Amino acid sequence: MKFEPEKRVAHQVAKPPPEAMQRVDGGGAWGPTQFDLPERGDKNSQAIIIVVLIGVVILLILAALWTLAYFKFF
Repeated sequence: MKFEPEKRVAHQVAKPPPEAMQRVDGGGAWGPTQFDLPERGDKNSQAIIIVVLIGVVILLILAALWTLAYFKFF
């Protein structure tokens, strides 16, 4: 017994918002695409360096406290 596949009517499920039709740049109706991302700059490098330095300082303090506790109590 052979069944014929159901025929489906094609219709648009979602459409872009009305204000998207006025966009000229930036990847179309749904916003920027992966190719429209801003250029990488040095904006985050300073923040990364600060976080790394703070992490190193915290690790050094923990190592110093552990060493002090080791020699004082053992």
